[in-house]
Amino acid sequence: MKGFPGFPDGKVRLTQVPNLFFSDLLPIIDNIAELRVTLYAFWALGQKEGKVRYLRLTDFLNDPAFVKGLGPTTEMATEALLDGVERAVARGTFLHINIESADGKMDLYFMNTEKGRAAVDGITKGEWR
Repeated sequence: MKGFPGFPDGKVRLTQVPNLFFSDLLPIIDNIAELRVTLYAFWALGQKEGKVRYLRLTDFLNDPAFVKGLGPTTEMATEALLDGVERAVARGTFLHINIESADGKMDLYFMNTEKGRAAVDGITKGEWR
């Protein structure tokens, strides 16, 4: 097991996680990959700017430290990532929608929040570009 030296003194950046995560969601997550992708999504979405915030699989895959923590090989880590994302979608933590873009089809993942639901609804109605 790799050790952790602790958090440094002084100002450190924080990530917002809703209290409902701890009271309602955490107790029912039964898979470590799902837990990791869910926590990562809170952090990654918090790093984005703009009103509409979403993640793509490449957003997860482009973070080598995160991927390395999902499995000992790239193949196993990718498999765990996909499983974790699928579980988060099945549970209702993430909302998934597929869109057509200039680069072809693209899968978007939104956190299941009021803004995420509104974005998916807008995409479904063709109101989002």
